[in-house]
Amino acid sequence: MSDIVYVSGHKNPDTDSVCAAISYSYLLNKIGKYNAVPVRLGEINRETEYALKHFHVESPVLLKSVKQKVEDLDYDKVTVFSKELTLKTAWSLMKEQNLKSAPISDDHGKLLGLLSASNIIEGYMDKWDSEVLKKAHTPIENVIDTLAANVLYLSKNLTTVEGTIHIVSMSEKNADGYIEENDIAIIGGDRVDMVRFLVEKKVGLVVLTGAFAVDEEIVKICKDHDVSVISTPYNTFVTSQQIIQAIPVEYVMQKGGLTTFSTDDTVEYLRDVMSNTRYRSYPVVDLNGKVQGTISRYQVIRGEKKKIILVDHNERGQAVDGIEEADILGVVDHHRIADFQTVGPLNFRAEPLGCTCTIIAKMFEEEDVEIPREIAGLMLSAIISDTLLFRSPTCTNVDRKIAYKLADIVGVEPAEYGMAMFKAGTSLVGKSVEEIFNQDYKKFNIGEAKVGIAQVNTMDIEGFAPYKADMLAYMENLAQENKFDVAILLLTDVINASSEVFVAGPRPEIVENAFRVHLDDHQANLAGVISRKKQVVPAVTNAINEA
Repeated sequence: MSDIVYVSGHKNPDTDSVCAAISYSYLLNKIGKYNAVPVRLGEINRETEYALKHFHVESPVLLKSVKQKVEDLDYDKVTVFSKELTLKTAWSLMKEQNLKSAPISDDHGKLLGLLSASNIIEGYMDKWDSEVLKKAHTPIENVIDTLAANVLYLSKNLTTVEGTIHIVSMSEKNADGYIEENDIAIIGGDRVDMVRFLVEKKVGLVVLTGAFAVDEEIVKICKDHDVSVISTPYNTFVTSQQIIQAIPVEYVMQKGGLTTFSTDDTVEYLRDVMSNTRYRSYPVVDLNGKVQGTISRYQVIRGEKKKIILVDHNERGQAVDGIEEADILGVVDHHRIADFQTVGPLNFRAEPLGCTCTIIAKMFEEEDVEIPREIAGLMLSAIISDTLLFRSPTCTNVDRKIAYKLADIVGVEPAEYGMAMFKAGTSLVGKSVEEIFNQDYKKFNIGEAKVGIAQVNTMDIEGFAPYKADMLAYMENLAQENKFDVAILLLTDVINASSEVFVAGPRPEIVENAFRVHLDDHQANLAGVISRKKQVVPAVTNAINEA
């Protein structure tokens, strides 16, 4: 029940597409089958908006794609290291979290570099010398923390390491040749004479090693000459190893040439990049560039596909982008079965009815689930819309019977409510030609031909006249971009049961042959034609096949 299952209608959603997604999600959640979430694949049209507002139901969320993205994967949400962190602390955290690498961020959480085990090993084996703390501009606090040191005296002038590291095991005479001002001197804790010598050389820091009791005279000498002195419990050998780990990770990390992924990147892109690189893991950042964690090949391989159920369609061209990468769990539809294939079995329910919501209402009865008023209202709206208030040839007695049952639950008269919904939904005022065409537009592959068919129900076909020239130009461009043989727009008058057809594209004769009409300036009247599914698509299919 924890995994989300999207319930989606088709692109350019109509009332049935949206209401079916909401209603079926409600049913699936009610019977405990899935954690179902209704989604839409485009903007809500005015008719659907009217139905949603009338029954106080929120619009489904917009789903742009079901392609797997980084954000969908179980990548490592690791602790992000700050650039000032000591190498010792960073290494400890990496071991604790079993990390081979870790992202390093700046003060604003944005990626600066990547710290990896190979960076550290390479530094130890090849690059670092006795001046590494100086080169790394290591803060003195890092040294104190790394050596678990007790501060005996700390000069206010000492903030970062500015000299070379020395292990002072020889006499003052022999040390005189190479110890210089601001250096770090590591010595056994009981060598008072050597401390006097180091103070005279104006070293930056004296590190007393071992568990010896610190001579007060040593501390006084250092204070008097403003030379910092600390005491560590580690012996001289361990101190010489540990002090190197005081350098900030910013000095060690890989800074340039980083391969990173955004949480919005697709898994397809990840696989392509990973196939051409050989890193163990890769930093993940959000859209603002802030570090989120790291991801490995293993996490990409084991990532689960998004789960989806299709309602009111089954053609891939009408489905959400990336559908080929999703796990389709089911289909509820009332259209033809087209180019539909899945990897595994699924629940597929298709019935020759006027509306998908008619099928879903039947499923409520089959599951013995009571239909709430708002859900009944949405399903009634869908049936009225798809059957054009029972006037469409696709409308069956089953559609009518269920619609009136739903109307009883809602407490409305279907014809009165339907006319109000159509009036709200068919107004073209203020819309662009793109908005008009795309409010219910579908693509079809028929044989070798490609066809785009849009349908708009309106009670004011005459009011479309000012849009005609711009609409035909838009349709012509659409046909070219999509390589359509023909682009068709139907303005359907649900009251008078007729449609005005507008045609663009290189093969307008398809429409003329399909309906035995002559196009006058790309336009013709189709008396009695009001159903795209049952009248237009079959007629166009026959015309193409007979050509």
